[in-house]
Amino acid sequence: MATPTLKCPTCGQTLEYHVTIEMLDPPVGKIDTGYCVRCGRLFERMRDTGTFYDSSLWPPLCRTCRQPVTVAGVSPADAEEPTILFRCASHPSERWLWIPATSQWTRSG
Repeated sequence: MATPTLKCPTCGQTLEYHVTIEMLDPPVGKIDTGYCVRCGRLFERMRDTGTFYDSSLWPPLCRTCRQPVTVAGVSPADAEEPTILFRCASHPSERWLWIPATSQWTRSG
């Protein structure tokens, strides 16, 4: 099966494909996910309808092992708008920063 080509719904740049998820209950179908380097955002696309959504449920994937990155810390811990550090458990150099207030993702590793 070929990897889907996804375009950012905001700027039109080709998204970095991450993973396709199939939701069976409820029967939503296939959801393709990708990251826009230019916008710093993760997107989900409902394959059946072609509708894009900002992604909030699926974290980015490690480029080496393709596993989801997990929370590794919060910086600064006392800030009103903290930045959350994610990293791969197997490849610690694969790091992402997420600003929840803006849903902005940045690869930092």
